[in-house]
This record gives sequence, C-alpha cells and structure tokens, in this order.
Amino acid sequence: MTKKTIKHASADVGLIFSAYNLRRIFNLIDQNLLKQYLKVLALYFEVLTAVFNAFYGFFYSKNEECFFPKRILIVV
Repeated sequence: MTKKTIKHASADVGLIFSAYNLRRIFNLIDQNLLKQYLKVLALYFEVLTAVFNAFYGFFYSKNEECFFPKRILIVV
C-alpha cells in the first residue's frame, strides 16, 4: 500500500465512524431535541467568537495609535 492509499482509507474510516456515531445519537435522542440543542450550541459559539474577536481586536489592533497615541518630545 502506498501512503496516498492509506490516507484515503483513513478518511473513509473516519467518515464511516462519524456516520455511525451520528446514527447512534439519533437513536438515543429525539431529533427535535437534538436540533434545538445544536441551535443553542451554535448560538453559544457565535457569542463566544464575537467576544473573542472584540478582545483580540482591542489588544492586537493594526491601528494601535487610536489606543496608544505616540508621545511627542517637546524640547524647551
């Protein structure tokens, strides 16, 4: 077997395991309850991403002069 074939087989096995586990979840939990849970989870990650981007933009802004103006040395 070549490395390329092993990578393709690995991807196929991962997809099969994901489909199997998703089918198990569908059998354990009502589909409407699962949809509601996934919507809440997506909203949570959306809010978390917005908060992270706000903090990241504040501390690592490309335009740092708006937060930290340059000091000008005045010689008298």
